[in-house]
Amino acid sequence: MNYEQAVNYIHSLGRLGSVPGLGRMFDALAELGHPEKELKVIHVAGTNGKGSTASIIASVLRSAGLRTGLYTSPYLDAFTNRFDLDGDDITPAMLVHLVQRLKPIAERIGLTQFEFITALAFVYYAEHAVDALVLEVGLGGRFDATNVITPIISVITNIGFDHMEVLGDTLGKIAFEKAGIIKPSVPVITAVEGDEPLAVIAEAAAHRQSTLRLLGRDFGYVGKAVSLTGQTFDYWGAEPFNGLTLALLGPHQLKNAALAVDVALRLKAQGWPLSLDHVRQGVTAARWPGRFEVMTHGQAQVIMDGAHNMHGVAALVATLRQYLPEQKVLLVSGIMKDKEPQTMLASLAPYTQRLYACAPKLPRATPANELCLMAGKLGLPGEAYRSVAEALTAAVTVGAQRGATILVAGSLYTVSEARAALLERGCGDRNR
Repeated sequence: MNYEQAVNYIHSLGRLGSVPGLGRMFDALAELGHPEKELKVIHVAGTNGKGSTASIIASVLRSAGLRTGLYTSPYLDAFTNRFDLDGDDITPAMLVHLVQRLKPIAERIGLTQFEFITALAFVYYAEHAVDALVLEVGLGGRFDATNVITPIISVITNIGFDHMEVLGDTLGKIAFEKAGIIKPSVPVITAVEGDEPLAVIAEAAAHRQSTLRLLGRDFGYVGKAVSLTGQTFDYWGAEPFNGLTLALLGPHQLKNAALAVDVALRLKAQGWPLSLDHVRQGVTAARWPGRFEVMTHGQAQVIMDGAHNMHGVAALVATLRQYLPEQKVLLVSGIMKDKEPQTMLASLAPYTQRLYACAPKLPRATPANELCLMAGKLGLPGEAYRSVAEALTAAVTVGAQRGATILVAGSLYTVSEARAALLERGCGDRNR
C-alpha cells in the first residue's frame, strides 16, 4: 500500500455507521489497547472557530516546549494536515503504516471514515508520547468519534445552525449535542452566546459538577489595534494580559484567542509548566491558514476564508466591514448543496461587485451555473466557471486591473483548491 492507496482506502469507508453511537470506537480502541487513555486531552467543540481555537492552544503548548498533538478536520492542503505533531504533519509513510495496522480492525468492526482516522490519531499520538493532545470534535459532540476520552479541559466555542439534519433544528438541540463533551468534574470553558444554548450548556455543566467559565462573565478581551497583518488585544481574567498580538484576523478570532488564553491559564493553575511569556509567544506564533488569510497575486490582493455556513458568513461579513469598510469584493465562491447557498450569497451580495461561481471537486458541491442563477435573483452579476482555478484566474485578472480585492469563500474545499492554485504560482501569504 502506498500513500495514495491509503488515503483512497480511508475515503472508501462509509461516512455514517449503521448504528449511531460510540460502540464501534470503544470496540476498536479496546483491540488497540486503549491508546486514548494514555493521552492528556483538551477537547474542543463548537459550530465554528474550533480549528482556530485549537491551533492557538496548541501553539501556546508548543511555545512551552511541550510535545503537542493537534487533531483537526477537515484538511486544507493535504490529508496529512489532520495529524499535527509539534507543528509538523504526520509523514505519508507513517500514515500508510498506521492505515495498514488498523485496516483489519476497521473491517471487522465496521468503522466509519471519521472513526477510523480518529482511532488512528489516538494510536499515533500515544505512540509518540505527546504531553498534550488538542482534539477537535468532528461533528456535534455527544456521539462524535472523539468523545471516547475524558479530557482535562473541555471547550465549546459557540453554537450556531449547521448540520441540522443530524444535530437538530433549534439552537437548544444543537447545544445539547455539543454539551455531550462535558465530562464529570472536568472544567468547561465557552464563548457560547444566547439564552437558549447557554442555558443548555450551563445545565449540563451543573449536572456533571463541572466548573463553567464563560466569556464575558469570567474572562474576556478588549480589542486594540487592527491591520491586515494582525491585531492586538488585552485579556482580562484570573491573570490580566495586555498587548497580546494575534496574526489571525477578524473580531471572532479575538474570542477564539481569549478562549485559548483562558485554557492556558487553567492549565498553568493546574501545575502545567506554562509561563505568561509562553502564553504571549504562543498567541503571537499561532497560524491557521484559510481563515481570512491575506495572499497576493501580482498586484491583486486575495483573501481566503473558509466560511461554509451562515454562522461563519456572519463572522466573515463583520471582518470585511472591519478591514475593507469602503470596498466591494470580487467573490470567487463554491458552496456545498447542504449549506444554504442562496442565503449565504444573500448575506455576501451587498459587499460584492461580481460573483465568479465555481464548484470544488466534490459531489456535494452546488453546480456553478446554479449559484449564478441564485445570484441573479439577488441582483448580483456573475458568471460560472468550470473549476475553482479558472474562476480565480478570471477574478485575479480583473482585480489587478481595477485594484479590487478578491475574496474566496463559501467552503473550505473551495479555499483549498484556490489556495493550491495560488501557491503553485509562487504567490505570497501576507499572514505568515
